[in-house]
Amino acid sequence: MILDAISTENPFADPHLSWCEAGFVVADVQRLVQDGPLGPVTVDLPEDLRSAVPKRRSEFLAGRACAGMALRQAGLTETVLRQGRAPVWPAGVAGSITHSRDRAIAAVSTRYNALGLDCEALVAPDRALQLAAAIFSETEARLRPEALPFAGFFTLVFSAKEALYKALSHRLGRVPDFREVTVTALQPGHMALVLDGETHRARFRLSDRDCVTLVTVQGL
Repeated sequence: MILDAISTENPFADPHLSWCEAGFVVADVQRLVQDGPLGPVTVDLPEDLRSAVPKRRSEFLAGRACAGMALRQAGLTETVLRQGRAPVWPAGVAGSITHSRDRAIAAVSTRYNALGLDCEALVAPDRALQLAAAIFSETEARLRPEALPFAGFFTLVFSAKEALYKALSHRLGRVPDFREVTVTALQPGHMALVLDGETHRARFRLSDRDCVTLVTVQGL
């Protein structure tokens, strides 16, 4: 398994974030050895994932490789432990890992208390129409810019709410329903989300291929 198009350029130009993203192809492998921008990276599968399907193994290896490269870029220890499916970051570090069908991304920070990162392949138009009512209200739908196709808007809102859940997961101790979160404003590159009366800002990068969203939290 080989990663490609590895980039440590932070698309949100945030000086408090270290970032790594890469493309990957699903492969029947147990280990990843990769030359990265700052030197070689090696990731081994934990014992409980060795018999997982190739897709799950590839996602894990790609995500952890990106996490290691992001930590290295920040000058931090590259060890990321694991509790269930969730990564356990080094002390004093907030981080998040995400992957779509062929892209893995990780971000880390010592400035923020929590990060939520999500990447979603663009949802097909018919699927977006079918699921929209479960994800956002008609009021939220009216925030869609005329130039943004409905499928792109759906993918963006879905991804932003997922990123918010990830950022607040330790505080909430539960997974809220999508309709519990309300999008209240949408501008190029960022949007406002409200959960339990508290407003959060999500930044995003939306293309005709996928959507990447990021929520940062400075106090828990």
